[in-house]
Amino acid sequence: KFDKLLFFYLFIWVGNFSQLHKNWSTGFTGTYVNSKISKQSSANNGILATVYGAPSSYDLAGIPSHVEGDPYTQNTFRSTSGFDGAYWAVDNNEFLERSQRFFGNTYLKYSTKFNTDNHKLDVKYQLGVDSYTTNYTDSWGYGHANGYGEIDHYGYSITELNSLLTAAYTWNINEDWLFDALVGNELVENQRKFYESYGANYNFPGWNHIDNATTMVASESLRRKRTVGNFASISLSYANMVYFNATVRNDIVSNMPRNNRSFTYPSVSLGWIFTELEPLKNNVLTYGKLRASYAEVGQAGDYYDSYYTTPVYGGGFYGSTPIQYPMSGITAFTPYARVYDPNLKPQNTKSYELGVDLTFLNGLFSLNYTFSRQNVKDQIFEVPLAGSTGSAELVTNGGAIHTNAHEITLGINPINTKNFKWDMAFNFSKIDNYVDELAPGVESIFLGGFVDPQVRANIGDKFPVIYGTTFLRNDNGDIVVDEDGLPQIGSEGVIGKVSPDFLLGFNTNFEIYKFRIGATFDWKCGGQMYSGTLNTLNYYGTSMESVESRTAETFRFSHPAVKQLEDITYLRDNMGLEKLAEGLREVAYARLSHPDATLKELEKIRKANSGKEVSVIAIGKKARDYCTKINYDLKASYVQLVPETMGKKAQENTNFKVGDKVCALVGGGAYAEKIAIPYQLVLPVPEGLTMEEASAIPEAYVTSYLNLFEEGKLQKGQIV
Repeated sequence: KFDKLLFFYLFIWVGNFSQLHKNWSTGFTGTYVNSKISKQSSANNGILATVYGAPSSYDLAGIPSHVEGDPYTQNTFRSTSGFDGAYWAVDNNEFLERSQRFFGNTYLKYSTKFNTDNHKLDVKYQLGVDSYTTNYTDSWGYGHANGYGEIDHYGYSITELNSLLTAAYTWNINEDWLFDALVGNELVENQRKFYESYGANYNFPGWNHIDNATTMVASESLRRKRTVGNFASISLSYANMVYFNATVRNDIVSNMPRNNRSFTYPSVSLGWIFTELEPLKNNVLTYGKLRASYAEVGQAGDYYDSYYTTPVYGGGFYGSTPIQYPMSGITAFTPYARVYDPNLKPQNTKSYELGVDLTFLNGLFSLNYTFSRQNVKDQIFEVPLAGSTGSAELVTNGGAIHTNAHEITLGINPINTKNFKWDMAFNFSKIDNYVDELAPGVESIFLGGFVDPQVRANIGDKFPVIYGTTFLRNDNGDIVVDEDGLPQIGSEGVIGKVSPDFLLGFNTNFEIYKFRIGATFDWKCGGQMYSGTLNTLNYYGTSMESVESRTAETFRFSHPAVKQLEDITYLRDNMGLEKLAEGLREVAYARLSHPDATLKELEKIRKANSGKEVSVIAIGKKARDYCTKINYDLKASYVQLVPETMGKKAQENTNFKVGDKVCALVGGGAYAEKIAIPYQLVLPVPEGLTMEEASAIPEAYVTSYLNLFEEGKLQKGQIV
């Protein structure tokens, strides 16, 4: 029931192509699409918001979603807090999306070879249009959020006209040389209209219609922009081996300040198929190409002169709209909160690319590598402004970003016959975007999100980052929780990085007698995302993580954390202890009589030392559980012994004598009844310590002392 979705789709295509003359041809295509979608709310108004807050034992389907006898008063496990119960929403709310779209083009083409075999000219004019209208209706029934309902009709009408004139010339100079040239003109005109009619607080239930609203507000906007581009390119190739291409384009746009409406961007590329050289032709490396390119791309922003608009007071933390114009027939106008830099320039991207393409054994294997670097300057951002300026943000050239990208593709074609083909490809890519600079005095720019967290561009960080309130940490970097085991608020900062470390892809295709089946696998390693769902589950205590936090012996947090005690020391949580145990478990197995010792090794030790006390380093949970099961005592110590014999050098260089209690650090064999140890590794057991306690000195104490005082330079009064 929650997945209720109605989707209606109508598609019509028409087209015709005609040869008017041996030099002239024409044609046209047209496509009409009509669709209707009925859906439920999502994102911040998601229908599942009240589901997450209810325990799994609560029967959402069986318990009525409204008060008995009153279908407009909701009955939910928790207060709706602006959200609707899931089943109530299905019965009372409606969300429709209706679209109509037409796109098509027509062309007229003139071709001539000038009565030669090596010259050709194609002149072509194309006129295309893409026009669509999408109307939305968001209807919240009477009783929405325990209020009186609301309805919102809004939509977009967008029309884009494209005029393109090109002249392409080809000249086969001789058997080795080929020349191509292209010149053209393009005009793109875009018109975008937005409308909205909003009604709130129905007079009475049962009729969810805007005419039933006590308050109605309407607005509309119309935007137009035009781009005129002139471009040219030349290509030159030699012997199907060397390829050179150069392009240049100039755009004049209407949506930039008058002094910065024209901008030009070039490109150049060079490719060399070195396996076309006779000395390099072979049956192993059957194709090899080196390539390099440089390109610039200009991108205009949207610039508008300052204008006035009717202010809207609402949203955010407001449960309703406290002030809404018109009031008593009077409306208001204030300067729009966003202002535009009169010196705004198009942003510019410079790209550098190097690559190699290799094919082996006539296509059995292929390997491609590409490195690219992009430098973006004059990046257009909405830079925040102080409230004292009377505006909220300034659209300006706010910074620079650079991108380094590596991409490797390995292709394999093990079977390639007439009726059966099988190919596969592995793709590895690593793309790193970094913010080099922003507007003067700006360290980060808001790109989207909530009050907390947000998505931002931060100087010196990968682009983009998740910015928000961090956890309180001590000097050691540990998260510090309160008495209830919950994290405490720290300072604001970067709490996550969106960009992945790398992307790995795999695809394969089988073709049998024209029947094809394929499969694709994609893996994104690294990168972080904010999960509002998990946050809601944790907040209401309905997630497994929150259950573990409530049932932990000490306390448990989702990350290793500590709790400050009265003596200013710290108690580590269960998560931290488990992580610590994992590390100790590895050390424990390494210190057993064999480096790859497992629980079976412990069983051997138990049988070999029946009736004796055996001491080993602290071990992990599985080993401890095993020892408990077999009722066998494994203590946290290394080796403890009494010397029975001493070598000559030990007698000459130490004060030990046979029969002294000593402890020692050994590299293996600590479970043997007798062991030979270099005298330099032997320490006396201090008075007052048992043998078990003394056995911790060679490893635990000495290691801790070295790390804390020698390496860490720990000083009196510091806490670790």
